Amino acid sequence: MNWIVASAGNPVTHAVPHAISEEVLHVNVGGGDIPALNIYDGVYRFFITNHLMMSLVSAVMVILVFWFVSRRVRVKGNDLSSYQTRGRVSQLFETMCSFIRDEVVRPNLHGLTDKYIYYVWTIFFFVLFANVLGLIPIGSIVYMFTGDPHHTHLGGTATGNLSLNIVLALGSFIAIIYIGIKETGAKAFFSHFNPIGWDDPAMLAIGIPLYFLEWLGLCIKCVVLAMRLFGTMMAGHLVIAAFIGLIFMARESSNGLGYGVQLAVIGGGIVLTLLELFICFLQAFIFTFLTVLFISLVATHHDHDDDHAMDDEGQMDLDKLIAPERITPMADPAT
Repeated sequence: MNWIVASAGNPVTHAVPHAISEEVLHVNVGGGDIPALNIYDGVYRFFITNHLMMSLVSAVMVILVFWFVSRRVRVKGNDLSSYQTRGRVSQLFETMCSFIRDEVVRPNLHGLTDKYIYYVWTIFFFVLFANVLGLIPIGSIVYMFTGDPHHTHLGGTATGNLSLNIVLALGSFIAIIYIGIKETGAKAFFSHFNPIGWDDPAMLAIGIPLYFLEWLGLCIKCVVLAMRLFGTMMAGHLVIAAFIGLIFMARESSNGLGYGVQLAVIGGGIVLTLLELFICFLQAFIFTFLTVLFISLVATHHDHDDDHAMDDEGQMDLDKLIAPERITPMADPAT
């Protein structure tokens, strides 16, 4: 793998972004300088990095995979077997969609589940694909055929880049505000951040600081979403790289010791990689769950009777969401 080669020199090199093209791209964003964003004289300059490439690859993979799954779910024919999802892969993704909808979103959003489930599915599978694709040694595979050492930097974990995670967290922040205002109204949404109210002038000394603290708390929650995903995915790769680095440290002492450590590291590396695969799914689930939870805090009512009524009204089969024609009654053979 590309991190095996990199571990001999710098164990961090495989986890940081690398430019895959020497061409510098320019985007005019107006006047002024913002050094923190690499904007000078109103021009934003950037390279196409491996993480940027993997972000695009992850998005395209999500679209292609679910285009394929939708074709396997779609009803073809009138017999009972036509209503069954065809293929183990399609059944796997359908089961994952059903779990996210019924076990994560519905207990929190209740009757709003089917209204916003598509957004939740999108962020879950995008983060999941970005995490899992980072485990594939794309750079090393390309290097085997080309022999160009620069190709070892191809691939990588897109969610190991803080910039992408900030964009994902910003999307969650916008979704929280948009859904909260749309479902409860602007007045109720902004009043949510000041439960004391604005009617009593004597309480303004407490209400105004509390209002800003609540908004600050929401911003911190979204920042933590990005930092948690970034830290976990980055740390996982660094631990594996440091573990692989033991081989080269032992080899400097003795060739025999190097071979002995190599066998232990190979076994441990397999275990750590499987653990990293589990973490890929876990972090996608955590990011999605917390996003749904934050949305529910501002977009749903807390009256239990209303929640049960919304559940009954909003109940919709997963089959109807994926392929509405699947619920079409089968034709009566007698007719």
